[in-house]
Amino acid sequence: MAAPRTIRTLLGGLALAAALLFAAQSPATAELAKKGNLVVSFHGEIAPQRLPRTQAAPVAVRMGGKIKTTDRTTPPKLERIVLEINRHGRLQSQGLAVCPLQRLESISSSEARRVCGDAQIGHGNVTSRISLPGQGAFASNGPLLAFNGRYKGRPAILAQVATQAPLPLTYVIVFELRKSAGTFGTTLIGTLPPIASSYGYISAFDLALARRYTHAGKRKSFAAADCPAPAGFTSAPFPLARASFEFDDGRSVSAKLVRECKVRGK
Repeated sequence: MAAPRTIRTLLGGLALAAALLFAAQSPATAELAKKGNLVVSFHGEIAPQRLPRTQAAPVAVRMGGKIKTTDRTTPPKLERIVLEINRHGRLQSQGLAVCPLQRLESISSSEARRVCGDAQIGHGNVTSRISLPGQGAFASNGPLLAFNGRYKGRPAILAQVATQAPLPLTYVIVFELRKSAGTFGTTLIGTLPPIASSYGYISAFDLALARRYTHAGKRKSFAAADCPAPAGFTSAPFPLARASFEFDDGRSVSAKLVRECKVRGK
């Protein structure tokens, strides 16, 4: 069923607001990690940075990474992305529509918006380096649409990626959502399907999550956070997120982002 006009308008407005919030902030510094000749960079931000001290408020979360080698050789293929979010940030989808995985695997981006617009929770893009016989290597940038979903009975983010010509492909990266203890309270485990790397490798990705909606008469936000500043302090540095990139040659490269939040109000 297509999303009602009011929901589509709200989602579009929220995506624009998130983009403006991120644009208004100073450029984020990416964290670099290296293993052998393999180098990955990990960037991320949360907006707004001014948040309540104890009660979670709606936010937009953005995370992304880039992969390259120091000697310009072809890097190993990325098989899994693990994103961990600080426990003061929360992802919840109670009452939000769910988009079936099977539906996203066989339709275009525009069709996905039409049939699952009421389950959309974010957007982004994926850049791949693709090699075709007789055509050499080229970069292909494809839009990413993120939807609220389920996988093996558990909450999941379904990231549909659509590559561009001359090799148009559509595939879905399933990010399983799991709760964990310690500094990072939410883990997103993204497994890349074989089709995502059959003709090349993913060299960069960017994912922004933000969605407000109404359930049982109450306003809710898919992403929410508070600022864990101690009493008497108006700001606090904190580990925002950690990413691990796992490759088919057995290497795993991890990087952690430390950011600062400011307390809103008293």
